[in-house]
Amino acid sequence: MSRSGTPRHPARSGWRAAVVAVLAVLPMVLLAGPASAAVSVSRAEVSAGTLRLDGTATARRDIRVDGAVLGRSDSRGRFAIVRSGYTPPADCTVDVNDGSATPRVATLTGCSTTAPPSAPAAPAQLAPANGASVTTPVTLSWSAVLDPAPASQNGGYNWEIATSATFTTLVTRDSTLPGVTQESVGQLAPGTYHWRVQAVDGALRVGPWSSTRSFVVTGAGPGALAAPVLAALPFGTAYHPMETFPFSWGAVPGAASYVVEASRNAAFPAPVEVRFDNITAPTYSLTMHDSLTGSWNLRVRAIGADGVAGPASDVRTFTISYSAPVGPPPILVAPADGATVSLPFVLDWDDVPNPQSSGYTVEIARDPGFGAVEAQSAGLTDSRWTVLGLSAGTKYWRVRHAYGNASPTTAALSAPSTVRSFTLGSGPSGVASVRLLDSPTAHSGTERVGEVQLTALAPAGGAVVGLSSTDPSAVPVPATVTVPAGQSVQQFRFSHGQVTQPTPVTVTAILDGSTATTSITVLPSSLKSVGPGGNTVTGGATGSAFVELDGAAPGGGADVTLTSSSPLASPPATVTVPAGGFLQHFAIPTTPVPAPTTVTLTASWRGGQATHQLVLNPGVPPAVWTVEKTPTTGSEGSSARVAIDTVQTTDTTFTLTSSDPAVARMAPSVTIPAGSPHAGVLIHTTNPAAPTTVTLSVAGGGGTRTATLTVNPIPLAPLPAPTLVAPASGSRFGVGQSIPFDWSDVPDAASYTLQVGSSTTFTTVLVTRTVTASQLGAALTATGDRSWRVRAHRVDGSPGAWSPARSIRVG
Repeated sequence: MSRSGTPRHPARSGWRAAVVAVLAVLPMVLLAGPASAAVSVSRAEVSAGTLRLDGTATARRDIRVDGAVLGRSDSRGRFAIVRSGYTPPADCTVDVNDGSATPRVATLTGCSTTAPPSAPAAPAQLAPANGASVTTPVTLSWSAVLDPAPASQNGGYNWEIATSATFTTLVTRDSTLPGVTQESVGQLAPGTYHWRVQAVDGALRVGPWSSTRSFVVTGAGPGALAAPVLAALPFGTAYHPMETFPFSWGAVPGAASYVVEASRNAAFPAPVEVRFDNITAPTYSLTMHDSLTGSWNLRVRAIGADGVAGPASDVRTFTISYSAPVGPPPILVAPADGATVSLPFVLDWDDVPNPQSSGYTVEIARDPGFGAVEAQSAGLTDSRWTVLGLSAGTKYWRVRHAYGNASPTTAALSAPSTVRSFTLGSGPSGVASVRLLDSPTAHSGTERVGEVQLTALAPAGGAVVGLSSTDPSAVPVPATVTVPAGQSVQQFRFSHGQVTQPTPVTVTAILDGSTATTSITVLPSSLKSVGPGGNTVTGGATGSAFVELDGAAPGGGADVTLTSSSPLASPPATVTVPAGGFLQHFAIPTTPVPAPTTVTLTASWRGGQATHQLVLNPGVPPAVWTVEKTPTTGSEGSSARVAIDTVQTTDTTFTLTSSDPAVARMAPSVTIPAGSPHAGVLIHTTNPAAPTTVTLSVAGGGGTRTATLTVNPIPLAPLPAPTLVAPASGSRFGVGQSIPFDWSDVPDAASYTLQVGSSTTFTTVLVTRTVTASQLGAALTATGDRSWRVRAHRVDGSPGAWSPARSIRVG
């Protein structure tokens, strides 16, 4: 159920709702108290149309200026924004915010303040003359004070009519477009009325009300619509919450539609509490929620093709309460009392006088007191129920009906119907039916569900039903299907084979001499549709599209031919749906366009065609492109953010490129969704051999922005220390004698450094040698005690740990 705060003209209700909403929202604006701002602005100036803002904020945050993302703070929180083509606000102040606190207000130097635009003036009422006597429909007119076609497409005129000059009780009110300065009002009964009008401009500035004028309605004029005659409400005038009740009225000559209104107030003050419009037939129904209990008044108006409402119908009253009278129970129809039945069978009853959706509940019991209910079905809308499975014997059944709610948690149930009995035979099971569900036709390769129904519950061990097909290649049903013991229905599945022309097939089910058949026609697979992932693509970006088949592609696949009505969108000449597949995606490269351009894509296969309208939109240049985390390490990756100056009403796609995709790669494109100012981009990185700086670019709308990302290799753990082999500690060598230094190999070592020092602290190093092998011969020319050690190096030169020192003596 909908409500309307303002009577609506069917053809212009969207505009009017927007204008009237201004009146409803303005009194509710709240001003938040000041809070500490995380942003500090050190420079704020505008010169020759260029904005410059410097300052600090929270690190790595988008910096918004008057709500638009114009920059981003770095890892230290610093930001510097330069934006050309900038028009400063009238008060020469901007709100600068990083999203963490109340915006910082900065005053722009080099800017001259201008007075803010004023609200529109009050329109002058033109007709009817003050105090004039008129007939309906009454035409209200006033002077134009607005731009008739504002760029924002907002604004318009609000008008209202009341029974007093204080406007405490409104009879009706509505709105017009900015270019419309009159309105015809046809629903006024004879009497004296007062009216006024106000203007709301394209920036949603609300002007003052005009002066008040009065007029006297003396009756209906020539050509005025008649008032509908509302028939008496059926089924009484008291209903439960959530109980639907219908009503009707006499058709009005010249009426294009009708409006139904309900109000707790018999005067129906505007806005009417409950209102439904665009009703084309002279009948309707209401369902009132639990929150709408109480006494109500109901009326109807006719609406002409010109949108002018006629006078109201007579008023009918009704009440909504939990204590409303409950309607009668259903009357049982079939089977007859005491009848013998076999599965499946139908329980049938007459509809109650005011049947509700999902209102019936049926019970089947083993005893007439319903102490042992065997089957139940609740929430039925139809006044019949097909019973598929039930044990043999004598059963009893009854039906109840819910007339809405008797409390917030319980239904207003009728008394049970009279009770009838039936007997389900206990003879051997036979096949009652075999069905192939969903449709009498099917396409090649599609899956199908079948179902067999027995005349009684399957015995212990189950019932094995034989299945056969007149064309097993087209309808390959299983040879048998087993209905479990105690059940009467069992489903089976299969997939249709490939056919080249429509093929009728009959399926037969057999059990103990009983048979049942069903028929189906298998159709060749055919082209179903072609379409992109969305109806719009930014020109210059690559769109995503697909072709879809009715049925599965045959062996070898389905080669679908593609064409475009314009070279601005260039799909591949052919796309192949693989054998057994139903859908295949493909890419559509596009070309930049200066204005929205519609391109028709056409797909063809097996003599069938499908088309799709694709709209190419002009690109928007990226305003901000920032990398969130730089540098990054190894495969940790990073992310970036692209933003635009003006939020778009359609998706905007940008092209992404990387100067070194082997190290840092992105998706080929990113889309900023409609209504959003920005989008994020994931950056995947690969561990490089050495620090690598990659340039990442975003392009669109003729503009390109770049940012750099440095990817550092993952730091490797230091290599372990080698194990010294020879010479042994304490070994003696002569001056000038070659000493055979030897140590163990270290995995991943590219080279080794040997040091000989005069002490174990190596404060004085006598020999330093770098070699690739794990041994070295060297002679020492001075006598004395010496110490030696070795460490390994990786290929990048990073050193490992030193080995423990060993001592030797020379001389």
